[in-house]
Amino acid sequence: MIKYVLQTLVICACLFQQGKGCFPFRHNGIHVVVANSLPPNTDPLLLHCASKNDDLGNHTVTINQTFSFSFCVIPWATLFYCDFAWGSKRAHANVYDAKWKGHSHCGGSHTCYWEARGDGIYLTGVKRFDWQ
Repeated sequence: MIKYVLQTLVICACLFQQGKGCFPFRHNGIHVVVANSLPPNTDPLLLHCASKNDDLGNHTVTINQTFSFSFCVIPWATLFYCDFAWGSKRAHANVYDAKWKGHSHCGGSHTCYWEARGDGIYLTGVKRFDWQ
């Protein structure tokens, strides 16, 4: 019996390492999309996103383009943030926090859709932050 349990754990670990899913939780993958919906003929959106363990680097997102990333959630621990810059304007947002109740902040979805607009930063069509 122990032999079969160990074999199952090895198979699950191999699938996890190959990116086939979020082990050990089946449905805890999150996809974050940040869209540049700023006015035409303006500066691009400069973006830096990271978590405690992963720095996703600096990205230049041009008008009507997106930057996206996916990850597996560690319950009650995963936190990703992004720093937004547009010309002289700045904003900071926690783009995903495992402490949020369910996926309510992301419209009940496993995709968190953020948008930079001329008047601020939006999540799923709702304004969350003003530019500073």
